[in-house]
Amino acid sequence: MYLTNEKQKHRSLLGSYNTRKWNDASPLVYFEKIYGGKPLLKKIKSIGLETDINFHSAMIQENMAGHWIASGWSEINRLNVMSLDLRKYKFEKLNTSHIEDFNLNTIEKLLPLDHSIFDSYWRNSKAGFIETIESCNRNYLFKKYSDENLIGYAILGTTRNFSFLQRFGISKEHQNEGHGSSLLEDVISFAKNKKLVNIRLNTQSSNSAAKKLYLNKGFKLTNTDYIIFSSR
Repeated sequence: MYLTNEKQKHRSLLGSYNTRKWNDASPLVYFEKIYGGKPLLKKIKSIGLETDINFHSAMIQENMAGHWIASGWSEINRLNVMSLDLRKYKFEKLNTSHIEDFNLNTIEKLLPLDHSIFDSYWRNSKAGFIETIESCNRNYLFKKYSDENLIGYAILGTTRNFSFLQRFGISKEHQNEGHGSSLLEDVISFAKNKKLVNIRLNTQSSNSAAKKLYLNKGFKLTNTDYIIFSSR
């Protein structure tokens, strides 16, 4: 009922919510509350205990955390929001990455690379990529090569004059070789050339290497954190 490949909507007297598999590498269930308060959150926690399912929430703004904690959910991951003001950014035009539109036809070819980059918890799924596409008006895929081998990628979503770095990574065997730095420079220069206002992104609060890279390129930490909660 809950471990479906695609997002499923559920309705009850307590509220409504979406669920799907977290990804293909994990038995967790993704839980996205549409509407409902503490009674719904307590009910989902109870369902998890009865059926031996561990629900993990969508990203929740930190100022909404009280309802989840009061309902018995636990913080499992924290994400910092970072932002780059492109109006103040000086850039040189770069052409070291292949850039194309990211759409439904691109997903299947990108999944193996995604899985070579991220640990099992953070790997994306087809459903996750579809949600990425739907979250912005247009999405650009940046591919990073070493010789002829595809070793990394980034997805930049745009809506009006704003952009969001949806995914970003270099395969583990090619990390610490400068590829991430040059890929990020390509994304920033592309966004600046498109006359976008800023780039925002989420990164794990515990990922000091990623935050150092973003800070070195001019990103700043905002006052916003997102939290992923577990029903266990």
